[in-house]
Amino acid sequence: GYRALFNGNVFKHKKVNTKVTDAFNKIQYGYYSTLKIEREIKKELLKLNKKYNLYIISSCSEKTLNTYSENNNVHNLFNEVLGYETHTSKEHKFEMILKKYKLKKEECIFVTDTLGDILEANNIGIKTIAVDFGFHSRKNLEKGKPFKIISDFKEISIIIKSIWYLFLLIKLFLDIIINLFWIYIIMIKAIIFDFDGVIENNYELHYTLM
Repeated sequence: GYRALFNGNVFKHKKVNTKVTDAFNKIQYGYYSTLKIEREIKKELLKLNKKYNLYIISSCSEKTLNTYSENNNVHNLFNEVLGYETHTSKEHKFEMILKKYKLKKEECIFVTDTLGDILEANNIGIKTIAVDFGFHSRKNLEKGKPFKIISDFKEISIIIKSIWYLFLLIKLFLDIIINLFWIYIIMIKAIIFDFDGVIENNYELHYTLM
């Protein structure tokens, strides 16, 4: 079915070609250009932006992403927005972000709603937070073994804090046991978001294709 297209990189599926992509993105642009972001999601993005560098890596058109972001006044929250025009591989786009912003993969976390995205992040070595309020079910997301699966956007900040506390506890434990005073602690510096199904959850357009 339609959802299964996103179990991998959708652009590599035999049913997806340039003609299909162009037609879909034209419809999607008209649809998403009128949508309003949920108040709670915008509030959380504003909070996360104060502590972390935010990026969007998506299979959507950059024109759609930028128009939506500008219309909802969140465009200034993201350091970079990369859609399918930049590259159809999210793996390639992850590498671009890491290189351009001098980030280590351990310093990034990717938030997404599809199994295919989780698998691409796994191939690079970037942890994922999967959301079960998006396109794929929790059962399907579990196949990719994400770091965490959440049911509320507000859980993102809680999980990232827990990662920091975990590394801090490990450091303190090692300090006590083997008297090591300088241990490099990996801290999350960047959050990379998928767009469709994470920041914007209106799937009426997709349902018409299912």
